Amino acid sequence: MTIVKAYYDGSAFVPIGFVPLEKGRVVNLSIVQEDAVQPQNMEKVTAFRQLTNDLREINKSEPLPQEFDDILASRANFTRKLDL
Repeated sequence: MTIVKAYYDGSAFVPIGFVPLEKGRVVNLSIVQEDAVQPQNMEKVTAFRQLTNDLREINKSEPLPQEFDDILASRANFTRKLDL
């Protein structure tokens, strides 16, 4: 059994923290009600949700090409330490 803490935003359960399930997995919810999210914390929860959505969108973009790393390395003058 896996327990995931979440809050209900009026239309869906929003997990608080990491959920160790793959996307699309169907689960049974057993609800144990705790104190509601305080109004002063709701702003933070909403901002966190927006940030999470923004990060999901950013992760959908293509990674930077190898040329970017080459240019950055030549400008930053990186050195490699090989003390293995």
